[in-house]
Amino acid sequence: MTKQEKPIEPSTSDTKQVRKSNAAAYERGADAGKQRHPKEENPYPEGSGAAKSFEHGQLDAQKIRSNDKPPGR
Repeated sequence: MTKQEKPIEPSTSDTKQVRKSNAAAYERGADAGKQRHPKEENPYPEGSGAAKSFEHGQLDAQKIRSNDKPPGR
């Protein structure tokens, strides 16, 4: 019989790096969402955590921008 290998758990520093990367992707998306005609599309690989963070940042910034418009216009 072969021994079952333990799954590799990410280290604390790896987890911090991913969070930092996702925070940067969110900010990059928010900057793109603040522009009326963003020049930048999502530069991250589809389905990645960074891509989702970019999209969330972009959408959040667009919501804020749309709330600045007076009602009925």
